[in-house]
Amino acid sequence: MFTITAMTMRRDPIYLSTFTGRPPDEPSVLGQALNEVFIPLLRQQFPEIVDFWLPPEGCSYRIAIVSIRKAYAGHAKRVMMGVWSFLRQFVYTKFVIVVDDDIDARKWTDVMWAVATRMDPARDITVVENTPIDYLDFASPVAGLGGKIGLDATNKWPGETTRAWGRKLAMRDEHRRGRHREWPSLGLPGSGKPIWR
Repeated sequence: MFTITAMTMRRDPIYLSTFTGRPPDEPSVLGQALNEVFIPLLRQQFPEIVDFWLPPEGCSYRIAIVSIRKAYAGHAKRVMMGVWSFLRQFVYTKFVIVVDDDIDARKWTDVMWAVATRMDPARDITVVENTPIDYLDFASPVAGLGGKIGLDATNKWPGETTRAWGRKLAMRDEHRRGRHREWPSLGLPGSGKPIWR
């Protein structure tokens, strides 16, 4: 919002501005390009990072998905804290979701599956209060200061759980392709095209 106190005229006026709002917008497109610049910088400090994604829905930097080669209990939390502190821009990242390297960080279906199957909300959520946040983030309680949340959607190691931890089950690719070819002869509705990998 801005208030006009005076208006002058000129021939062929130029008004310099940027469009920000709900993606797709200029910052989200820039965020996608910068994402590829950030990955090598993050890996220099955290070589366990496999991929890093700033989804456009996160307004270029407010949500980060990080896939890692997890090596010990508490590893995901270390990476969350690292993301929030390593590069100055990520001070403004409100949500960090950490997944294992078997999850495609750039596919919401994979990420949400990991959140649903590898997280316990009481154990695997890290909340940080009263921390620097983007001044333009109107969701924060006060200008420039708000909260952050980290989601550990990784497989759990001893020390993180006392339960036996399961392993991911999936149909083999050759079976999935075979069912797709057989689908028309089975008399079932739909195309039988696989929707999960």
